[in-house]
Amino acid sequence: MNELTDNYIEEFLSHLKFIKRRADSTIKEYKKILNNYNKYMKKYGLNKIAFLKYLEDSSQLSPRTIKLRIVVLRSFLNYLYENNYINGLNYWKDANAKIPEQSPKGINNVQETILFDIIQKENKFDYIFFNLLLKVGLRISEALNLKKENIIFYNDHAELIITGKGAKERILKITLEYAENLIKTSGKDYVFEISDSLPTQRTMQRRFKKYVLMANQKIDILKQSGKNINYINATPHALRHTCAKKLLNSGKNLEEVRYILGHTNISTTGIYIRSENHTSLLDNI
Repeated sequence: MNELTDNYIEEFLSHLKFIKRRADSTIKEYKKILNNYNKYMKKYGLNKIAFLKYLEDSSQLSPRTIKLRIVVLRSFLNYLYENNYINGLNYWKDANAKIPEQSPKGINNVQETILFDIIQKENKFDYIFFNLLLKVGLRISEALNLKKENIIFYNDHAELIITGKGAKERILKITLEYAENLIKTSGKDYVFEISDSLPTQRTMQRRFKKYVLMANQKIDILKQSGKNINYINATPHALRHTCAKKLLNSGKNLEEVRYILGHTNISTTGIYIRSENHTSLLDNI
């Protein structure tokens, strides 16, 4: 069993690297967690006892760390199960961890609809700007620094070349229609240029705060008519959080979302984990 579990882990990591094309940072994180779990498999066997004992010994860690460990173990055990290395009841499928209260707050679908209906009616420029944060998950500084030359058109899609923290570039695929709307907004050099100057981050934050207040006034009216809707308590960065959660719940795996958001470490992306059932999203905006 000792050598067998070593081989299983090595094969799984190779699968992630060469078949799934996961980044080296992801492989490193998975390897660290699985090597730790391997000690339990060698002691108790490749079974439910080892799995539960590992979770028990991890119970004093932060919910965020526990959640990431569960995701890694579920991915590993699913791989073994699908390749007939193990059989029987997949005891790991219902494992979960409570999302910590301090996890990033986004806005829900109802809040999003109310908020963006107001922004669209008030100011088309602001609507396109904040929609970019929501749909593509950009930081507010990344959106402001987006240049026209960084929108590349192809026959059936377009790409955004985003410069993130540490001057690291990432390329995000979007639809032609979405790219054309961005170009229509653009100034001389930068997409969100107004009269040869860029609005500041603080300016856009103030504008967003104004829209949130207007949205909450609308929600207040809806509450009086019996609707159960929470007030919005959000900054522009909450739109990035909302995008991340939507990507994980609807379309992308952890490594893809790490790249889209421009995170250096996959454990940072792990705070958004909600579901492993994914269908594409970003390239459909």
